[in-house]
Amino acid sequence: MEKLNLISYQSIIQQIEKTPCGTVYPLSITEMSQYGDIYKDDESVLLWHYCGFAFLYGPCDNFFLEEIYKMFLSSRSDLPRRFILFSANPKVIEFFRNKPDIVFGKRYNFEYPFESPFIRGEIRPDYRVCQINKDIFHKIQGRITPLFSWRDASEFLSRGMGYCVLHREKAVSWAFSAAVSRDEIDIGIETAQDFRQMGLGLAAAEKMIQFCFEQRKRPVWSCDVNNVASQKTAEKLGFVKHSEYVTIRR
Repeated sequence: MEKLNLISYQSIIQQIEKTPCGTVYPLSITEMSQYGDIYKDDESVLLWHYCGFAFLYGPCDNFFLEEIYKMFLSSRSDLPRRFILFSANPKVIEFFRNKPDIVFGKRYNFEYPFESPFIRGEIRPDYRVCQINKDIFHKIQGRITPLFSWRDASEFLSRGMGYCVLHREKAVSWAFSAAVSRDEIDIGIETAQDFRQMGLGLAAAEKMIQFCFEQRKRPVWSCDVNNVASQKTAEKLGFVKHSEYVTIRR
């Protein structure tokens, strides 16, 4: 299995097929909007996004899958960042079910069916929604933050977008472009523990949806099957669940 150099990335675009896992993350790599690694063996391809999400295309024979297991999913693997393989391919799922120390999960993908964003009411006056700048970028602390998908503030501010709700200058909720392709933007979102159930995440996410439409890109949303809060937020915003797939990690 060969690790490709950046010059070869765009040649992989034609191999990225629409699957239940979505295409925005792999396309963000091949279109070089975001950092990621690509590995190829004959007609099979592995794309590994900076955030850790990984995708497979092509026939993916057992030899190729065994190489992936040894390099990324075996307990002996020494990785610079996390590795979570997404797949809806029964062959791939069955192969890894027979491997030790593998954990399976499930994720949902949502799509936005409307032709224009639906904007709701205002948040309380002691809160304000701001576009994420360099200062706010470094104030945001949590699990799903711009640093989840972008290597630094400079990369995010030049290629991504995000909005943050501030309360007394503290970042309490945010929504941002977790993945960016020519046609889509995947929205990442999080609200600090003490500020949930207040509609703050909705306010930030609505701004991101509006931005997507301004850029003539489709907003998309995905989350773990156990993340009920994210699912409810997506549905309140108008997203509709359209697919599900398996996650494979060590």
